[in-house]
Amino acid sequence: MEKLRVRCKSIMVRGVMVSLMTMLVLVGFGSRLFPMTPALAQVGAPAMMEKTPAAPPAEEKKEGAPTTCGPMISDTCLPIETGKFAIQAWWALSVYPGVFSQNWRAVNAGGNFYTFFMPVKFVYGPTKDLETYVVIPFIRNWNNSVTVPGPNGETSAGYSGIGDITAVAKYNVLPEGTYMPAISAVGGVGFPTGHASRLNPTRLGADAIGTGSFNFITGVNLFKYLKPFLVHSQIWMNTPVNLYKMTSNPFRNVRSREYLTVNLATELPVSKRWVLLFEVYSNWCWQNLNTIQGYQTPQTVIGVLPAIEFLATDKLALAAGCSFDLAGKNGVQKFTPMITAFYTF
Repeated sequence: MEKLRVRCKSIMVRGVMVSLMTMLVLVGFGSRLFPMTPALAQVGAPAMMEKTPAAPPAEEKKEGAPTTCGPMISDTCLPIETGKFAIQAWWALSVYPGVFSQNWRAVNAGGNFYTFFMPVKFVYGPTKDLETYVVIPFIRNWNNSVTVPGPNGETSAGYSGIGDITAVAKYNVLPEGTYMPAISAVGGVGFPTGHASRLNPTRLGADAIGTGSFNFITGVNLFKYLKPFLVHSQIWMNTPVNLYKMTSNPFRNVRSREYLTVNLATELPVSKRWVLLFEVYSNWCWQNLNTIQGYQTPQTVIGVLPAIEFLATDKLALAAGCSFDLAGKNGVQKFTPMITAFYTF
């Protein structure tokens, strides 16, 4: 019995040892198949179907056009900000190398003729999308070496004064879109404040510094930012109501005709302060020219103006250029160096 007991104990010990060895082998093999990671041990495995939704793409903001001085001849489209006030002045000297004939030819002007032109523009934005402005021009005409002398043999003369004052209002009826340009409706009146009647023959036409009419303006201005170019366009119908009758005496009264103004301007910013400007301007008279023409009377003319702008400060902008009348009919031909300053209060 004693031997049997010893044999049973040895069998039990062997069984326990075999069991322990088997567990150690299984644990070691299992640790190779499934390595423990502290993160998964703490929070568990993430659900495969619960993906974080992607953030919606940010809406692309349209880059606005940079601030510039604006065209020197063409009118702008976008109104000034509400409640803002601005003033702009031009200093221009026109030299007349010739006149345009009925056949669109440039012929001798018959003397040396000059005009110093200094309009001052007062701008105000009373409400949103609306701009109003008034232009008051100072004009100085003079001439010399005139081939057709005056009644007392005068070959030179001069005259200074205020020309026709113009008041304009424009309203932005359509803001600029992805493909559509901004459009503003324009209406205005030119008042016959300039000297245009009972001209003095001894002045040789230098005292004709007005149109002799109320000029009613209707039209549209357009603007489109085609990066990097800023494109401006102006289409105005000018309808004058003449105050004075037609006479056979060219030094009696000045009269005006209906005419269409079509201008196009392009600006190219080359830096934060410098901008290149190029304009094409034109006035079109389609009526027979059967009235006496004065120096300020509308004419058919096509010209260009290259210029450069300088943005001195956030409020002050300057520009300088020269306009050249390239072609025309029944009117004067001129080239005009000019500078302008625009200040916003």
